[in-house]
Amino acid sequence: MALAAGALLAGHAQQSGPGQQQLQAIFQRGSQAMHAGDAAAAEEQFLEATRLAPEFAEAWLDLGLAQLKGGKLKEAIPSMRQALKLDPATHGAHLFLGIAEYQTDHIGEALADLQQAVEDDPNNPQALMWLGIVELNTDHPDKATAPLDRAAELAPNDIGILDYRVQAHMAVARESYTRIYKLDAGSWRLHRLNAQIDAQAQQHTQAIDEYQQAIKTAPKQADLYEGLGWEYRQTGQLDLAEKAFEEQLKLTPGNPIAMYNLASTRVDAGHGAEALPLLEQVVTLYGRPTVADYYLGRAYAEAGKNQQAAAEYEKATTLEGETASRAWYGLGQVYKELGRTAEARAAVEKFQQLHNVAVQERAKDIEDWRKLNATAENTPAAAPVAQ
Repeated sequence: MALAAGALLAGHAQQSGPGQQQLQAIFQRGSQAMHAGDAAAAEEQFLEATRLAPEFAEAWLDLGLAQLKGGKLKEAIPSMRQALKLDPATHGAHLFLGIAEYQTDHIGEALADLQQAVEDDPNNPQALMWLGIVELNTDHPDKATAPLDRAAELAPNDIGILDYRVQAHMAVARESYTRIYKLDAGSWRLHRLNAQIDAQAQQHTQAIDEYQQAIKTAPKQADLYEGLGWEYRQTGQLDLAEKAFEEQLKLTPGNPIAMYNLASTRVDAGHGAEALPLLEQVVTLYGRPTVADYYLGRAYAEAGKNQQAAAEYEKATTLEGETASRAWYGLGQVYKELGRTAEARAAVEKFQQLHNVAVQERAKDIEDWRKLNATAENTPAAAPVAQ
C-alpha cells in the first residue's frame, strides 16, 4: 500500500503553521526509507511525525505500517488503532490492523477489522483475500470461499488469490465428503463423488467401478448412467456407453441431453442411421448451433445425405474450439462429394489453420505448466506478508 500521509499532508500543513516544512521533510524521508525497504529508518521518521503532529491520523497509520513491515506487530497495532481513533475513515487502516491482529492471534479483532475493510472498500481484492485467509486458517473454509471468489473476480491473474481460493474450495469439498461418509458410508452419492474425483484424475477404470457401485444402490438415478456412459466413452467402450445412455434416456424421456449423449455415441460407433432421429429432435429443441449439429452432419454424411450434412456442418463451424475444427474438416469432405471443389479446398485450409493454432496452444499450455511446476518446486511455502 502506498503511504497515506504524503498525499494528505498538504491539507494538514495549512493548519500546522511553522512546523509544516519540517513535517513534510520527515514524511519524505520516511517514505524514501519505506520504498528502500529500511523499515527501522522509516519507523524512526514516522515516530517523529507523530510527536510533531499527534492529531494527524495518517502519521500514526504510516508509523504502524513501518512497524508492521519491520515485524514489530505489537507496536504496530496500537499505532494503527490510534489512527482510527483520530479518524475512523483513515484509508487502509482496518485492512492493515486486521493483518497485524491476525498475525498476533487476535482472531476476533482481525475478522472485525477485515470485514470493516471490505465494507469500506468492497472492490479491494487484498482486503477480500485477507478476510478469506483468516476464515480459511481458522477452520471456516465455507466462509472463506465467498470473499476469495470475489477477490478472484477483481484480480483474476493474482496467483496468491487463486492459490488461497483453491485451498478454500478444496477444504469445503473435503468437509462435505467427510460429512457424507459419516452420515452414510455406503451412500451412492459418495460413490458418485469418488467417481468424479477418479474421472478428473484420468483414472477412468476406477471411475467406472465407482459408478457401478452407485448404480447398485440407486438404480433409478439417471445422472449415474450419464457419468458411467461418458467414462465408457473415455475408455473406448462405445457399446457399453450406448447401453448406459439408453438407461439414462429411459429414466428421463424427452431429455435432450440424454438424447444427445446416446445419439453422439451411436455416431462415434458408426451407427449414424440409428442416431439420426434423436439428433434431429435435439437440433430442433435447441434451435441454435451446438455440437449436436456437428454430429447430425456426420450422421447425414454417413447416410449419403450430403446437402443436409453440409448445412449442419456449416452451423457447427460457427462454434469454437475442436468442434469447429472438426466441422470444417467434415464440411470439406461433403463439399468434395457435392463437386464443390473450390469450397472443399477452402474448408480444408480452414481446418488446417485451426488445427495448427490448437497444436501451438497445447504446446504453450504444456510449457506454461512445466514452468509453473518448476517455480512451485523451487519456492518455499510461506504465508503472505504485509506490504
